[in-house]
Amino acid sequence: MGEVVLLTGASSFTGMWIAEALVAAGFEVVASLQRAPADYDSEKQARIRRLSAVAEVVYGRPFGSDAFLDLVRARGDIAALAHHAADVTGYREPGFDAVAAFGRNLAGAPAALQALAEHGARVALVTGTVFEAGEGGDPAQPLAVTPYGLSKTLTNVALQHYAAWAGLTFGRFVIPSPYGAFEQQRSFPAYLFRSWFAGETPRVRTPLYLRDHLPAPRLARAYAAQLSALLADPAAPAVSRPSGWIATQGAFAEKVAAEAALRLGRACPVAFADQTTFPEPLTRVNSEPAPDVDEPAFWDGYVGWYAQRT
Repeated sequence: MGEVVLLTGASSFTGMWIAEALVAAGFEVVASLQRAPADYDSEKQARIRRLSAVAEVVYGRPFGSDAFLDLVRARGDIAALAHHAADVTGYREPGFDAVAAFGRNLAGAPAALQALAEHGARVALVTGTVFEAGEGGDPAQPLAVTPYGLSKTLTNVALQHYAAWAGLTFGRFVIPSPYGAFEQQRSFPAYLFRSWFAGETPRVRTPLYLRDHLPAPRLARAYAAQLSALLADPAAPAVSRPSGWIATQGAFAEKVAAEAALRLGRACPVAFADQTTFPEPLTRVNSEPAPDVDEPAFWDGYVGWYAQRT
């Protein structure tokens, strides 16, 4: 096996795909999960079952906890921290408490990063978002978007400092708008598929938003490439901004509809609202083309995954 990566947040949609891409790139992955097995809902349980096929899954080890430190010390062979976990409970709500989330994200972080460095780790790669300050591809919108974006901004700035003070190479991976099998059932594509299988026409409420639509396997391959680069060369670019297909939400809905109709053999209509309000910036995109994958195979698996759930 290759070098060992300690991955947090691996029960998430993108975390599961990242774990698979890291293993495909030659890494050995230890997935540190926060809770006990019975504490995960069915959506996460499905991801964890797939995760367990490629990674060593360790339960009850939230980042920064004493149990997490015990894992780092017991392993003693971790080359990199792939820190994908963050406080996301209610992250879409206007009342999301950015300061409280920042505090929870940073609990135990200095000791965790120091322990990793003392036991041989060289890199800490953290997950960012296009909703952070300074991201999103629109210089006219330099501030964080939404309280969640603010919490990620504060968290990643602090983690950059703690990593540097511990002697670790720091990297940040900026996630745009991913989609693919095992995604959250509150996601926009999930709403589209639920509507079609129910014989309904989904309505796109924000068709004019310009977003960066990136299939999860491409995102994960970009993540593995960045981590490999940072481990090979500490002077490699610290920030990765993988980009997929930059298009409006309306155009994306039409794309999903066309690919679904082709594979399901049924009409998949969409309707569009007349968008007149913009609580978020019009544009949130990345700038660096992500690695390609077999697109027809991706759509076969993606649509097939939804079809199996009906």
